[in-house]
Amino acid sequence: MRTALVLTLSLLLLAGCETYATTTAPQLPTLDPHAPALPTRTPLPPTVPPVTLTPSPTPEPTAEPATQYYQAGLQAFGQGRYSDSLFNFTQAIRGDPQNALLYLNRAQVYLARQDYDGAISDFTQVIKLDPKNVVAWVSRGQAYAAAEDFEKAIHDLDQAIQLSPGEPSVYVNRGQIIQASGDMTQALDSFTQALTVDPNYAPAYYQRALAYVSDRPAQQLGVDRRVVDDLTAVLALEPWNIEAYLTRAQAYVDGGDLDQALADYNLAVVVTPDNLEPLLKRGRLYYVRRDYQAALDDYDKALELNPESIAALHDRGLVYFEQTEYDKALADFTAILRLDPENLDALIERAHAYDKKLNREAALNDLKQALALAKTPEDKARVQAEIDRLAQ
Repeated sequence: MRTALVLTLSLLLLAGCETYATTTAPQLPTLDPHAPALPTRTPLPPTVPPVTLTPSPTPEPTAEPATQYYQAGLQAFGQGRYSDSLFNFTQAIRGDPQNALLYLNRAQVYLARQDYDGAISDFTQVIKLDPKNVVAWVSRGQAYAAAEDFEKAIHDLDQAIQLSPGEPSVYVNRGQIIQASGDMTQALDSFTQALTVDPNYAPAYYQRALAYVSDRPAQQLGVDRRVVDDLTAVLALEPWNIEAYLTRAQAYVDGGDLDQALADYNLAVVVTPDNLEPLLKRGRLYYVRRDYQAALDDYDKALELNPESIAALHDRGLVYFEQTEYDKALADFTAILRLDPENLDALIERAHAYDKKLNREAALNDLKQALALAKTPEDKARVQAEIDRLAQ
């Protein structure tokens, strides 16, 4: 769940206490004049909303050799060279073994390598050296959660809350861990506590909305207003937040309100015109609504942005198939197979197109190849059913 970031202390605060990401704010369309106008606590990103923690005193590396290794470790981490980064931070620790910052940085490298035991060990050392370091408590809790030791994870987040009860991001992290443990009720309570601490903290609204999505009863009809209201609050605070638009659009789709879903996809495209995801999602909505030309326009734009987008080629191929333009569908599915020769869906869809062109031999060849590639019983059954249908 973590993204690579430059390993300075300020960014450690961000990585340690937040998993919520936003995008750079562009010029926006006119929004709903009736949307709540809430003051924002979060300035324009580039990455994640900053926390308000005041870090406990942690010395900078002072020994000259330690400083050199520390800087080399930061550079290597920023370049994704985790083995080199780990080596350099270890050397820095040997030169300055009482410096909590060095263990904090090395722990982040262990997390990037998914070495949770190593990360937990280093965060524990930070806590020994600096017991009031809230970032270390939160980060160790996240490492415990990644290792599925939820009891210890929640304990660490509870300790972080005792140290910094006015910091909403700690409650959000706690809620995410509790949700991962399977206790949705307590998770929702934790997100709500974050909003009690700071009613204008967008990540708490966003994470609570995601929890409501997960908690939606299968038999529920209509739009889940809990999800929509929380995401609307996020967008009032952060009108550039692409994930909030896309998640709210999906909530409208799930509730059957395709017009509102389309409106959100339109806003998402305006907010991030060079982003593939809203184009693909809007294209699929157009496809469901049988507005095939609008769907094709979106897939064409997506392929201008990324000519090797398998998702765009696949979905455009399906539109061509529905329009009985089988040669164009064949071209798109063949393009996918040049990029990914073992793409099961492309083989099956190309077989359908060959079948429509009465080229049963080519269709059967594709399905036999798909059957040979199928790994799960479900996939094998799906392909075999297609072969049986073709043989009739």
